[in-house]
Amino acid sequence: MKHGRDRAVGAWVLALVMLMIGGVATPVHAQTISGTLMEVETGQPISLGLVIMMTEAGDSVTSGVSNGQGQFSLTAPEGGSFLLVASAFGFKETAAGVFELGADGEMAIDFRIAAAPMPIDGILVSLQRPALQHQLVKNGFVRRVTRGLGRFITPVMIEESPALTSEDLFRGIPGVGLVYPQGGINSFQGATVRLAGTGQYCTPTIYLDGTRLSVQMTASMPMEVIAPLQTIDAVEIYRRPAEVPVEYGMTQSGSGQGGNCGVIVLWTRTR
Repeated sequence: MKHGRDRAVGAWVLALVMLMIGGVATPVHAQTISGTLMEVETGQPISLGLVIMMTEAGDSVTSGVSNGQGQFSLTAPEGGSFLLVASAFGFKETAAGVFELGADGEMAIDFRIAAAPMPIDGILVSLQRPALQHQLVKNGFVRRVTRGLGRFITPVMIEESPALTSEDLFRGIPGVGLVYPQGGINSFQGATVRLAGTGQYCTPTIYLDGTRLSVQMTASMPMEVIAPLQTIDAVEIYRRPAEVPVEYGMTQSGSGQGGNCGVIVLWTRTR
């Protein structure tokens, strides 16, 4: 009787263990595109390249940065049809796809992009300190400088600027205006920024460390409140829709004509 009871207890313990193992081992649905970012002509891997996964409608799903061997891996929460957009410092922004991924689908690709001429001007020179190891490479700032579209304020420009507040960084830039509210608490906190890329001044879309702020916030909140001068590392200004990079243009929601009023991107030292 004792042995029978022991066998029964043993079987119950075994069943419980199997149930627990089964619960832990339950697969999680994931759809992944992995691959290697490479140079077109030489086939050499490209490190610190930004790869963005987007839907056919243009919505950003996820993004990643290629490692020292040029390898990247992007995972979508659901299956579907996806585009990949890749770029890197000194290379052209390139799109590839459409890639069809079902549930638990996996795909491996070689993503080749071409080199782009480097602009010879003070912007890249003013990045100074090891630019290729700077956080501004990883977040795409340096890559977007090489596109030659938009206006850029680099860390060195900020350090050498006589600006006393963040709004002062925008003074004197064509197509950029500052609006001071009449009365109220905000009048003592500084000005809001407007862009005139659509022919008249309107409220731009503002990104803070990659996060898009609401139009209501950017329309009424002074720039110094959004990002105090001492926290700003770099600024990107796209005054008209034609200048806006794909990763920001697809989610644009400024208050201009048709929702297109340009984009301002702020990068801070506290991210």
